[in-house]
Amino acid sequence: MSETYETQSSCGDSCSSCQATCSSRKGEQQDLKEPLNPYSKVKKVIGIVSGKGGVGKSFVTSYISVLLNREGYNTAILDADITGPSIPKAFGIHSKAQGNEMGIFPSISKTGVRVMSVNLLLETEDTPVIWRGPVIAGTVKQFWSDVIWDDVDYMFVDMPPGTGDVPLTVFQSLPVDGIIIVTSPQELVSMIVSKAVNMAEAMKVPILGLVENYSYLECGNCGERISVFGKSHVNETAEKFKLPVLGRIPINPAIAESVDGEKIEELKGDWLNDAVGALKGLLSEKKKAENTSFIRLAVPTDGSNNVFGHFGKATEFTLYEILDGTLAGKTLLTSAGGGHGQSVELMKREKINTVLCGGIGMEAMEGLMNNGILVVPGATGDADVAAAAYLDGSYKSGNPSAESQSVCSCNKEEHKEQKDCGCKESDSCSCH
Repeated sequence: MSETYETQSSCGDSCSSCQATCSSRKGEQQDLKEPLNPYSKVKKVIGIVSGKGGVGKSFVTSYISVLLNREGYNTAILDADITGPSIPKAFGIHSKAQGNEMGIFPSISKTGVRVMSVNLLLETEDTPVIWRGPVIAGTVKQFWSDVIWDDVDYMFVDMPPGTGDVPLTVFQSLPVDGIIIVTSPQELVSMIVSKAVNMAEAMKVPILGLVENYSYLECGNCGERISVFGKSHVNETAEKFKLPVLGRIPINPAIAESVDGEKIEELKGDWLNDAVGALKGLLSEKKKAENTSFIRLAVPTDGSNNVFGHFGKATEFTLYEILDGTLAGKTLLTSAGGGHGQSVELMKREKINTVLCGGIGMEAMEGLMNNGILVVPGATGDADVAAAAYLDGSYKSGNPSAESQSVCSCNKEEHKEQKDCGCKESDSCSCH
């Protein structure tokens, strides 16, 4: 009890340097994400996971990266299966990774797929990795932070099976945009998939869908599909978890030959086309979001939709929501009229991007600009017209001299002592 009191009484209010667990930490969210190498740019990180081993997860990782690479995307593989790395062999990569003071360079396949695996760092390829969990987790983080990946559209993380240290490290340390769960037709599939699903949901990582490997064997003579491992349960499992099935991979000698022969980049097959389509959609959604312009423009108005001349004295603001140059909404915000401080707080609370106004005080302008809000003073007349002119680039202040008169640098005390500070009341700050 005395120890607890001592710890609390000597608290320096800095949780970042304190290891104690106390009530002050409630609600505190720690960002455990590792920084990406400064010479790298990775647009999408996709985890390839499975609830059990031996389902062909590494093949799915390799082949999806090949398929997207064929379509012109820059792809990379971070082999997080540290104790069982198999990715380099599928691509025929045997040279050791090189590096300099800036970081480690990934190995590059014949068609340009970037690969980093522990096998590229070991003395020999058959050297066993006899490491404990924390060391393995640290290696995965280093593959993200220390490797110079360059410009990557899709990075695929090949994870070991199960829900242990490495998947936890990946979910916590890397900005994973989604996972694909690889499974097989056996009856235990629902239970195995549920473990992966539950972990992903607990870590708040989106699940893109399921891929079933060893799905069937196709007869070379009649084309009949034979369920070697029994009836597939992937549809039932997908329906249970409301997930799409992104592919069914058959038992095909060509697949084994391409992997064993280190020629996966020459393999032809359309089994994962749906997975590729889903991933392409994921990147296009990001591009659309990046290209989307969304402006929340606030104008102080006088009750008749005209621009009110004093930002700090305004009791209402007309909010214009502009999406890609088109008016998406117009609403009225009410303010208590308690001075520029309350008006600034209202703008912050409503996540305003831009304030178009008549007159504004220096303190109010600084308060807005310090919160990343663009201030455009000198507006007059109809608020709709002023907002439209600003958005189409034709905006000009209604008063030719407003640019010099719209911002007042004096304070309330100065106004008490001298009646005229040199700024006109119609274009001045809230201290008039």
